[in-house]
Amino acid sequence: MTDYAFTAPQRRAVYRVIAERRDMRRFVPGAEVPEDVLTRLLQAAHAAPSVGLMQPWRFIRITDGQLRQRIHALVDEERALTGAALGPREAEFLALKVEGIREC
Repeated sequence: MTDYAFTAPQRRAVYRVIAERRDMRRFVPGAEVPEDVLTRLLQAAHAAPSVGLMQPWRFIRITDGQLRQRIHALVDEERALTGAALGPREAEFLALKVEGIREC
């Protein structure tokens, strides 16, 4: 065993997290994430692996309801264009909930 090896319980924890991870598609109305939890989540997200440690993501906290509505309108327009580009798979794509900007 090397200094970098995880213990058996640590390995089980990693595999459990991988197995139980889920995409978030539904949100609790009016619920707020405490600042310390948000900070921990963002720190974890920034530590996520990426090729060459390029970290090609940006996190933006949007608290203005009107801005969320405008972003939602843009997303809706792009969804329609993407659906049309998919041809026979358009209906299947449009049935997916691909954003939650108004609810998150």
